[in-house]
Amino acid sequence: MDKETYRFMYPTGIASFSFRFSDRALQWLCGTTTDDNGREIGNFTLFGDLLARMTLTDGVASGFHRPLMLSAGQAQYSEEQLSSQWNMGRKRIRNLLDTLTGMGLIDTHRSRVASVMTFPCLLGWETTENGSIIATSFHEQREE
Repeated sequence: MDKETYRFMYPTGIASFSFRFSDRALQWLCGTTTDDNGREIGNFTLFGDLLARMTLTDGVASGFHRPLMLSAGQAQYSEEQLSSQWNMGRKRIRNLLDTLTGMGLIDTHRSRVASVMTFPCLLGWETTENGSIIATSFHEQREE
């Protein structure tokens, strides 16, 4: 993938992640998605970009019109922002997020104030500064 074309974020400050993936989710992560210009993007790259939005500690999310208090392991997101950054229509973004939710990779909550994402497949992570953190948002992986 051309990093100049796609300016995806990658998790910083993370030494390691611990995940639990279903077979279906792992197969999807190993695949690709095509953007609106016909370019293929690795699905793991898209998932990694979502992970990079995750807060590592409790605090106020920045970069949005309405600040929102997030717990460690949550990410505030915008379908419009993802659409622009990933070069895909909003309907495609919504379908992609629904697919990720169906596989247990993410959970989303939308309100009038903000959209928040959690990662139920994430068991925990280790930061380069604070050591191990157990994900409090983890719940049993869905099987389909």
